[in-house]
Amino acid sequence: MLSGDGGSGVDGIDVVPPAPDVSDPELSAFVERVESAVAELAGQASVSWTNADRRAVIQRMEMLTRSLTAYSYTWLNELISQHGLDVYPGSVPSSVAWMLRITPRAAGARVRLAAELGDRTSFSGEILAPLLPHTAEALRAGLLDAKHVQMIREFFRHLPSSVDPQTRDLAEQQLVEQAVKLRPDDFAPVVACLDAMVNPDGDHDDDDDDDDGNRPKPRKRRDAFFYLGEQGVDGMSEGKFCVDPALRAYLEALFSKAAKPGMYNPADPTSIVHDETERDGSATAPQPESTSNDAGLWDNTGCDGDGECGEGADCGCGTESGDTPDPDDTGDDDSDTGVDDPAADKTAARDAAAARDLRTQSERRHDALKLALRHTLASGTLGTHRGLPVTAIVTMSLKDLEAGCGYAKTATGSRVSIRDAIRMASHAHHYLTIFDDHGRALYLGRSKRIASADQRIVLIARDRGCSFPSCTRPATWCQAHHLTDWIDGGNTDIDGLTFGCDMHHALVGTGPGKWATTKTGAEHRYPGRTLWHPPAGMDPRRRGLINHAHHPEEVLYPPDQHDDTGDEEPRQPA
Repeated sequence: MLSGDGGSGVDGIDVVPPAPDVSDPELSAFVERVESAVAELAGQASVSWTNADRRAVIQRMEMLTRSLTAYSYTWLNELISQHGLDVYPGSVPSSVAWMLRITPRAAGARVRLAAELGDRTSFSGEILAPLLPHTAEALRAGLLDAKHVQMIREFFRHLPSSVDPQTRDLAEQQLVEQAVKLRPDDFAPVVACLDAMVNPDGDHDDDDDDDDGNRPKPRKRRDAFFYLGEQGVDGMSEGKFCVDPALRAYLEALFSKAAKPGMYNPADPTSIVHDETERDGSATAPQPESTSNDAGLWDNTGCDGDGECGEGADCGCGTESGDTPDPDDTGDDDSDTGVDDPAADKTAARDAAAARDLRTQSERRHDALKLALRHTLASGTLGTHRGLPVTAIVTMSLKDLEAGCGYAKTATGSRVSIRDAIRMASHAHHYLTIFDDHGRALYLGRSKRIASADQRIVLIARDRGCSFPSCTRPATWCQAHHLTDWIDGGNTDIDGLTFGCDMHHALVGTGPGKWATTKTGAEHRYPGRTLWHPPAGMDPRRRGLINHAHHPEEVLYPPDQHDDTGDEEPRQPA
């Protein structure tokens, strides 16, 4: 039976689950004694403690916390091996995230720690020691911090497989002996020194050897990556990267020109957009042929990227609107004839723009990279992704657009201020008529199974991402899912579609352990939203859950309660 009632919070998301019961009486008594002791300690009037006692309590509780965490790794390994997480959806990290209400990234890290530091069970039922037994023993005694453990694991991760087990065991003993005595920052040089002693040749790639094995093995190149962190409350994002030599060469070439003072300054509408000549007056090198009607990074328009200076605008190219500069025109600056020197004018404009540029070098590089990516997306050479052009799709409410403030949402799940979105729109292809439904094919019936590009754009604005409860995957990672399956007669209509990411889309079905999807009615607290009904193993009533991850405003400002009683009757077979 499927139900639209998720409990007191209607959709079940804002209800904190109660502490689960322990069925074993003896084990339950142990857990209750620990909880009672913690509650009793927390109820003590610590204001009367001496500072020496405070230090002692903090240190001993820190050791106790580390010890409990270490023992929980064994419990987690046993839970995984005995299929105790099968009641939750998705992979093992996803299931742990559901169980503990933590992020999937943190859950994955905990699973990996459990695999190395917890007791394991063989196929025959034999208890196996942890992969890092000395580290696990010290951690269970509460003597190691998480940073100590991270550095020890990193040491063995980079150790070549050719190092024999005896040397590995001795190295772990030495590391643990020092880790229990040193702070992590003091422990780091010890780890580096031991790594140099045990592995003096550094990391190698065994696949690079010749068949005869005589050629010296080159050092292994670090994996290139570009990591973009979570978006902050101010909309800014931090990250880190490790680029290969080719990408570095491309970036250096871009920054050498586009990151010069006065170039491409978004805060200065009269900044230099393209130099016709360098400072010494020499002509620029030939530019690659444009592959798009949109102005590119290498255009010779001398304009703001749209190919138009704008009436009465001074973009720094030294020309009036509609005029084309002639690089061969080197007329003399003759006050009698009134003829100006174009090269001198350009030099003066460039120097003035550089003087107005208050950005740091890092900020100029940021703006140059943004410009290059904008022109790359506008070129149309990247093709399509899930039926839509590879471009930045931004949606916003009409209220925020008219007010000129607030945030818009992108198809990739990030936030953009309305002002930035309006600036982005000046370089974009527009699809505003889709929402007016003027001849757009949003209701395809049974004529097509795959959602159209127009329907995907509407889904991006409505669902913003995967509609599965608590899933944060953006729209660009999602498939268009039929609420009533296509093989069961479902139509490819906009009100019968929703977004589901590749992982959660596969959870829907009619068999045991499968999820089901329905749509809320007009009287529901959240009309027109997708309900995901868990299998009976998770919730015997199969109450529908709504995802608020892409609509945080619903949590901060919940709508008024509507007349929906919870829709207890199933809307499709369980």
